[in-house]
Amino acid sequence: MNKINIKFASDTTVSHIKNNIKTFTKRITDNDDNSWLNDEFKKPIFEEKKYSIDDFNLKINPDSKDKNLDFENHIVIYEHLKDLPRYVLCDERFWLWLELDKFYLYSKKVMTINGVSTIKDHWLFGQGGRRGIFFGILSRCFFRVDCTIDENNEDKYWLTRWVVNNPERFRNLSWRAFSSERHLVRGALKGEKRAVEKVGKEITDGYTEIAKFIVYDLGGTTLLDAYTEADIEKIVYDKMLEILADETVR
Repeated sequence: MNKINIKFASDTTVSHIKNNIKTFTKRITDNDDNSWLNDEFKKPIFEEKKYSIDDFNLKINPDSKDKNLDFENHIVIYEHLKDLPRYVLCDERFWLWLELDKFYLYSKKVMTINGVSTIKDHWLFGQGGRRGIFFGILSRCFFRVDCTIDENNEDKYWLTRWVVNNPERFRNLSWRAFSSERHLVRGALKGEKRAVEKVGKEITDGYTEIAKFIVYDLGGTTLLDAYTEADIEKIVYDKMLEILADETVR
């Protein structure tokens, strides 16, 4: 397996993008290859770092409904990047390198560009902090897996598959401060999944209600630390059954 060194978009590159966001948006919209970067940006566009990873590729999905292929790409991204330091994985400059260089066409194809807001929110960390990471085209793939992988199950990606099939099941959990505690996220997802399968229906607003319930009814991050994964699963299961039984929830 070939090894490659990771790169960061240079600070000059990031600054140029943010100061010329409309032009940058048009360039990406109009070009299916990234050769225009050489004319648009000062060198170096990307700066090589000391960390190396196995080289890898992603399959471009022309049909956004192909959830299985989407799932496979999630796993490939996670498996190749999981050993990098956290500060790298939380840095927009790292993800910009992947989006603009290595996976330029993939990034463009899987996220329809609907103006400047798409670039700000999904290519850059425009939402800031945790939301920014989970909005990113590629970063959200990594962190969806990172938060849902279940090493105690023979199929360790069973929760990941459930989340990728419908990201609304996970979206509101991912933005909360407690999402850094993976056992809490896994427990909540297990409870949601079990309740949805028992009742045979799901309500998008139900997932929003669960996230609010965990934060406001169970307590802040410090109090939540006292719960085990099994505790959260049982509590969320019961709460989701209650939500799904309430026909006023939409």
